[in-house]
Amino acid sequence: MDWVDLVWPMLAAASFVLGLVHAALWINRFDERIHLALAVAAMSVGSIALFELASFRAETPGQMASIIRGWHVPIALLVCSIVYVVHTMFGSGSPLLGKSAVVLRLLALLLNFATGVNLNFLSVDRIGHATWLGAQVAFPIGQTNPWMILGQASNVLLVAYLVQTLYRVPRRSPAWNSALLVCGGWLLLTGAMVASALSMVKGQPRLPLGTSPSFVVMIVMLSALLVRDLLRARRTDELLEASELSNLRAQRDLELAANAANLGLWQWDVAGGHFAQNETNQVLLGHAATSGVATQDLFDNAELGREEERAFREAIREPAYEFEYRIQRPDGGRRWILLRGNVEHDVGGAPLVVRGVTLDVTRRKQEADLLRTLLEAAPSALLVFDESGSVRYANVAAASTFGYSQEEMAGMEVAALIAEEARTQDLLLWRQFVDSARNEMGGAHDLHGQRRGGEPFPIEVRLCRVVLEDRTRIMVAVTDLSARKKVEYEMAMERESVAHLARVTMLGELSGSLAHELNQPLAAILSNAQAAQRILNRDPSDLDQVQEILADIVETDRRAGQVISRLRSMLRREAREFAPLEINEVVQDCVRLMRNDLLNRRVSCRMNLMPGLPDCPGDPIQLQQVLMNLMRNACDALPDDPANRIIRIRTHRTETGVRAEVVDTGSGIPEDMLERIFTPFETTKATGMGMGLAVCRTIVRAHGGRIWAENVRPQGARVSFDLPVQG
Repeated sequence: MDWVDLVWPMLAAASFVLGLVHAALWINRFDERIHLALAVAAMSVGSIALFELASFRAETPGQMASIIRGWHVPIALLVCSIVYVVHTMFGSGSPLLGKSAVVLRLLALLLNFATGVNLNFLSVDRIGHATWLGAQVAFPIGQTNPWMILGQASNVLLVAYLVQTLYRVPRRSPAWNSALLVCGGWLLLTGAMVASALSMVKGQPRLPLGTSPSFVVMIVMLSALLVRDLLRARRTDELLEASELSNLRAQRDLELAANAANLGLWQWDVAGGHFAQNETNQVLLGHAATSGVATQDLFDNAELGREEERAFREAIREPAYEFEYRIQRPDGGRRWILLRGNVEHDVGGAPLVVRGVTLDVTRRKQEADLLRTLLEAAPSALLVFDESGSVRYANVAAASTFGYSQEEMAGMEVAALIAEEARTQDLLLWRQFVDSARNEMGGAHDLHGQRRGGEPFPIEVRLCRVVLEDRTRIMVAVTDLSARKKVEYEMAMERESVAHLARVTMLGELSGSLAHELNQPLAAILSNAQAAQRILNRDPSDLDQVQEILADIVETDRRAGQVISRLRSMLRREAREFAPLEINEVVQDCVRLMRNDLLNRRVSCRMNLMPGLPDCPGDPIQLQQVLMNLMRNACDALPDDPANRIIRIRTHRTETGVRAEVVDTGSGIPEDMLERIFTPFETTKATGMGMGLAVCRTIVRAHGGRIWAENVRPQGARVSFDLPVQG
C-alpha cells in the first residue's frame, strides 16, 4: 500500500460528503436545483476518483477496458452538471455552446458502449506500469477508437463555453470572482481530462490524473460561496420573518387602536373580488357577519341602496376619496357613515385595491345640523369661509345683507363681496385679518362691502378661526354700517349745529369787545380823512402828507376787514374740510379777537409759543372756538386780586404731535369734576349751561386728538389738548 491508496479514497469520500450536503440542501430547498447539479457533480467526481484508483491497480487488459468504459458515465454526468451550474450562476455564456457540449458528450457515452471496448480503445492489448513519487500505477496500451474524437470535441465546446462565460462577466461586478473560480477551476479540470485521454491513447505512461484533487478544492471553494449566499439568504429570511412578526404586531396594535377608537378597517381587492374587514367595521355597518362581498357589506343597509353604491364607485376613481351616506341598522336606528381611504389603479385607471376606514359621524352631523340651525336663527350676518377665501356657508341674514340667495353665495370668492374701488386695499387687510384670526371672535374691522348690482356700502367684520368637519374655517360676522353711518352723520350735523350755536352765543357775549375792536379802526379812518381834508384846504400841493394819511386809512381798513371776516367765519354754518394750519397762528388770532375783552376784564394774557411747530390738519374756525372757550373759562376762574389775574397760553411739540395749554391762576377744579366737566350739561359755574367743554371735546376728537383738565400747584387749573401733525 502506498500514498495513492490513501489519498484517492479520501478524495472520493470528500466528494461524496459534499454531494450529500448539496443533496440535503436541494431536498430542503427543492426549487434551488443548482444544489442538485452540484450534488451530481460532486458524486461524479467521487466516482471518477474511484474509477481512476481502480485503473491504477488493474492487472489484466480486460479489467482495464471495463474500468475505462464505466469511467465515461460519471464524466458525462459531470459535463452536464458543469454546464447547468455555470448557466444558472452566471447565464452569460451562449446556451448553444453549452447544449452542444452536452449533446456531444451524451453521444460519446452511447458510442462508449457501442464501439470497441470503450470510447478510447477498440482493444486493450496489454498493461503498462509507471512509477510516480514511489507509487507504481498501471496504464492501458492498445488500439485507439476513432470515435474518441466526439469526447474531445465535447471537451473543446465545454472549454469555449467556459471561456465565453468568463469573458462576458463584467470585471468589476461582484460575480467576477465567483466566475473566475468556477470557470477557471473547470477549465483546468477539462484540460487535465484531455491530457489524460491523449496520453492513454498514445500508450504513454501518465501521471495520476489529478481530477479529484483539483475538483475537490474547487467544489469546496464553490460550496463556501454557496454557503455564504445561503447564510445571507438565511439572514434575510430571519429579517423577513422578524419584519413579518413586527408587521403582525403592528397590525394587531393598529387593530386594537382602531377598535378602541371605534374605527372600522377594511380592504377590497377589486380584481380578485376579495373583501376583508375587522369586527368593528361589521358592527358600524350593522352586520352580524361578513358576506365577503364588498358592495353587500358596505351598502346593504344604505338608505338609498344602489344609488349610494354607484356614487361610491365614482368616488373611488380618484387616488383618495371620502364618501358619506346614511344607513338604517337592523335595530331601526339611523346612523351617518363616512368612508375614507386610498385607491390603487391599473394603467387604465380602473381600481385594483381599495383600502379604507369607516367612521360613525352621526354625532358630528347632528352637531353640524344644530350649528346650522343656530346660524340660520342668528340675526347677524354670518359667513363661513375656507382658508382660500371661498364662501362655504352664508346664513339668511348674510344673504339678505349682500342681496343674494344662500345658494348663490356658496362658492363665491371674498373679492366679489368687496367694493371694487377699495378691493385691492381691503383684500390686503382681509388677508392680514385672516392670518391673525384666533379661536375666539376678534376685534371689529371696517371694510367696504358690495351688494348685488355693485352698490358699495360700509361693513364691520369680526373673524375667528374654527374647525368644522376636521377642516379649518374662518367664521365672519358682518354688520351693515349703513344705518349707523347715517345716524353718525346726522349726529355730526347736530353737533355742528350745537357748535355753531355756541359760537353765536360766544360772539353775542363778546359783542361789546368786538364793537370796540371795530370802533378803533373806524375812528382812525375818520380822523385820518378829516386830517387829509384840512391839509388839502390849507395847501393843496402838500401831497406827501396826504399819501401817508391815505396809506394809514388803507391799513386801518384792512384791519377792520379782518375783524369782520373772522366774525363772518365764526358765524357761518357750513361743512368744512381740514387743511394744514399752524397752531401758533390760531392762538394769535384768538388773542387778537379777545384783546378788548381781556382788557375789559383786567386780565393779562402771556403767550409761550414754541417756534417751528409742524402743521396740523384741521379747521381753524373750530380750533379758534376751542381756544376762545378755554380762554373765557380761564378768565371766569381768576380771583379778584389784580396781581393774580393772569392766564398763560403755551404750545410745544410732543411725541405724536403738538400740544396747546391754557393755564389760569384760579382756585382749580374739584377732583371729582376733572372728567365730568367735558360731559354735556356738567358745569362748575352757577350760570353756565355745561355745553362749552362738551363741544370742545367733540371738536378735538373730530381732529384726531384728545383734551383733558388737571390742577396745577400752587393754584390754578390747566386744560390741554393734543393734535396730530400733518402726514
